[in-house]
Amino acid sequence: MITATRLAHILSLGLLLAVAAHAGEIEEGVIASGTPFETRWRAYDSDVEGPTVLVIGGVHGNEPSGHRAARQIATWSVNRGRLVVLPAANPPALAARTRRIPGLDGDAGDLNRHFEVMDDEVRPTGPAAPAIWTFIESIKPDVILDLHEGYGFRAAGSKSVGTSIITHRKVDDPAQQLMLDAVNRGIENPERRFVDLNGIVKGSLARAAAVALGAEAHILETTWKDQPLSRRCRQHRRMVAARLVDLGMNVDSEPMVDMMVDPEDARPRIALFDGAGAGSASQGRRFEAQLPGCRVERLGPEDIQAGCLDAFDAVIFPGGSGSGQAEAIGVPGREKVRAFVDEGGGYIGVCAGSYLALDNYTWGLRLVPMDSHDRKHWRRGNASLKIELTAEGMETFLESEPMREIAFRQGPLMQPSDEPDNNAAVDVLAWFRTGVGRNGADPATMVDTPAIVRVEFGEGRVLLFSPHPELTDDMEDWLRLAFDWAVETKPVPAAAPSR
Repeated sequence: MITATRLAHILSLGLLLAVAAHAGEIEEGVIASGTPFETRWRAYDSDVEGPTVLVIGGVHGNEPSGHRAARQIATWSVNRGRLVVLPAANPPALAARTRRIPGLDGDAGDLNRHFEVMDDEVRPTGPAAPAIWTFIESIKPDVILDLHEGYGFRAAGSKSVGTSIITHRKVDDPAQQLMLDAVNRGIENPERRFVDLNGIVKGSLARAAAVALGAEAHILETTWKDQPLSRRCRQHRRMVAARLVDLGMNVDSEPMVDMMVDPEDARPRIALFDGAGAGSASQGRRFEAQLPGCRVERLGPEDIQAGCLDAFDAVIFPGGSGSGQAEAIGVPGREKVRAFVDEGGGYIGVCAGSYLALDNYTWGLRLVPMDSHDRKHWRRGNASLKIELTAEGMETFLESEPMREIAFRQGPLMQPSDEPDNNAAVDVLAWFRTGVGRNGADPATMVDTPAIVRVEFGEGRVLLFSPHPELTDDMEDWLRLAFDWAVETKPVPAAAPSR
């Protein structure tokens, strides 16, 4: 359910884009239809004379930020010219999370070596490049921005091209510098600043466009090492937005940088925090896999502080470190999260995300009138524990039997707060019936304490898991059911094997 307050925030966020959308036209199409490389493109034509800019992502399947940022950029509109986006240029490699096309080695499998130029004519090779090049020739782009990522930081001396902008023609150097200035704004560590490189590798799509079509072409490279996916995507969005503004295709880059989902997308929209304190990249993929039918985007501290949450129905703070997540988003980010829930957004915390929502930490969000009990022994260990669902829990998670086993990874022991910031009544959905005790902890302390709770906060709803349903067999649907409750939708379970 979207409250009136939340609706006002969403409308205000997308107002400029919505106004532009009425003046222009959205186009969509398919490349390589009927083949393993079938992929969709999306364009926004402003119906006002101006340049055509093509943004491409997913050429290499192990570089997810390019694909995801392009998918986000595909929701943008422009007030001059035409913006065309091909988010997933190499679907088989993206599915396999490999650089090369599965089954092909060396340059034969590297899509970005399949656009060879001979006598100023592009002769695409391999199973995917011919269809992509035919598409590029048909739209006649003036500017191509190809989104990639490397393994290291070039400014720190790495041989990787990571964290750079690579430009082929000297005439395009001013545009390169403009994007560098935009993305480097706020990056204080000189070893992590983007640098300029020239001379794009032979066989690449961008070089082919520059040589054969005379297009302005850049490869935008982030770095995956030690950087969350949300930050890399935001860097891509910042570079692309800066170029569009300089071309006069939009008046302000910040609304574009903060635009991650289409306001008219009817799918449930979930923000998944992936900044410092949020655990591994594989954890994020696991959460996404258990939220079918939803538009899930990774959000980092900068996104939250900029107000990007307002475009989503709910936010998930996953396992990791509750204090680490709190420190990452800072006081401004914590205020943004509280305001988001207070105005009707949903909050789902798992393990560390539950610690973050509790009442008795100075860094906590104080969304739930519960304290963390036995804080001295929070490192009590990992185990598979028995929980007993209450009647409300059985109804929420569509279970027919109350006793279940669930993975536990040092989540909080919860008890009612003495001085709650939120006085709403708490529903206990499940109780721990067994415990674990290592590092001096007493396992009996856990027994009969809440394992899963839910509560209302302002116009929003909060649901906390101390254990990990996403790590537990036969609980793959619990996250989606928790989301359904958090946004007050009626759950419609998919057919599943009997438990």
